[in-house]
Amino acid sequence: MSLPSENKTNVNESLPQPNGLDAFDIEHGISDIETPPEVPLSGQFKKCFAYFTIRYRLPNILVSLLNSIREDLKVNPSNYEEADISFVLESIEKLKTQVENNGRLEKIASKAPDVDIWNNFIANLPENASFFNICWLYAECYLYRRIYSLFEATNTMAQYDYFGPQKMKALQMSDHVMEELIQTTDNCENTCETFCHMLKLNLWGNKCDLSLSSGKDVKPLENLSQLIVSLNTNILVDDSAAIWNCLNQQPAQQQQVADTKYVDLICDNAGFELFTDLLFGQYLLQNALAKVVRYHVKAMPWFVSDTTAQDIHKTLKYLDGHKSHVLRDFGKRCSKYFEEGAFQIAEESYFWTTPYEFYRMSEINPKLYKDLSTSSLLVFKGDLNYRKLLGDFNWNFSDDFRKCLRGFNPTRLCTLRTIKGDLLCGLKPESVKCPDLARQLSLGKNDWMFTGNYAVIQLLL
Repeated sequence: MSLPSENKTNVNESLPQPNGLDAFDIEHGISDIETPPEVPLSGQFKKCFAYFTIRYRLPNILVSLLNSIREDLKVNPSNYEEADISFVLESIEKLKTQVENNGRLEKIASKAPDVDIWNNFIANLPENASFFNICWLYAECYLYRRIYSLFEATNTMAQYDYFGPQKMKALQMSDHVMEELIQTTDNCENTCETFCHMLKLNLWGNKCDLSLSSGKDVKPLENLSQLIVSLNTNILVDDSAAIWNCLNQQPAQQQQVADTKYVDLICDNAGFELFTDLLFGQYLLQNALAKVVRYHVKAMPWFVSDTTAQDIHKTLKYLDGHKSHVLRDFGKRCSKYFEEGAFQIAEESYFWTTPYEFYRMSEINPKLYKDLSTSSLLVFKGDLNYRKLLGDFNWNFSDDFRKCLRGFNPTRLCTLRTIKGDLLCGLKPESVKCPDLARQLSLGKNDWMFTGNYAVIQLLL
């Protein structure tokens, strides 16, 4: 089934069809091919989403960011120094030019705890490392870390969430859908069918991704609760029933804290998706599938719409003060969960905003790896977490999920991802139930991978 056209995350309409190499491509050694099998995804290959992202999407995101900052500061006068505002705007323009000209990666200037990790990482890249010739994951993470460093360098704007206005607008656009979901999922019981429904609500909430839309407004799906069953054919790997069985069994063998049953959500987007994370967390608590739900968020503004601790506080404040009693009551319940410790914002970790793949976690941040091992289940949300699980490596679609994680297995884990890039594993083409997709697979086409219309729910025990 195709998703309703009002959702604007579909970038396929604006994806230029490669037609040979232009002057830029020739100058920078771009190949007019798709990514070869079993090599890292990168902007070196013109017929892949990494090239399209770096050539077009990232500059557009920076333009949207500039416009958003100017609009926000015009509407909400602040005490930021004029010199700081000018410095930030001019520096973002320069960064945009650097991306557009395939500039080399420079060391990060920062006082944050992650600066040595980042600069050591950059120092170990090839000497000519630039946006198009390194792994797509590294290039994109580097861009967002550079943006943060620009605000760090100011006297008055270091705490400014420059993506905040876009994230808050995305939340405000979701009022009607949030009300509907609260009412239709009230007091759901612990059955496999109900659990799978709640999990899939949380999955499709991941469609609302501002980085995919280059910062443009993204409206959540209307009547999502009714759409869930009809969207089952769009889920290419569906381990949701196995996840329910997992949570109803004894804690994972690796779990270190026997008296507390944790479920950890490694969050993706703020706005509507964060609301669905809270709704799913409430369901887990109400049905004793978790005693504590821990939310892992980013330590800085990241990939436009990624959740920070500040986003959780702002969301709760927005819901708590809402004119709708349905949203207000839900917000107060969630606030109480946080006050009582049933909901927790996990200890801040800068690992989530490093360029490293997750299989490197035990080496780079052994404390975080150990903390995650205390969980009954890790739920990795969204496309970026999926890319870090698999490492932006062009695996064969049929490769086993465990193999692609390359030893990352602190405890039982699953991933909920709407597909927004040409990276996938664990797919058995003969099991695809969607006729349109089966036809595209048979023709070797991959345009469907950029729309967010298809998804996976994958579990590793």
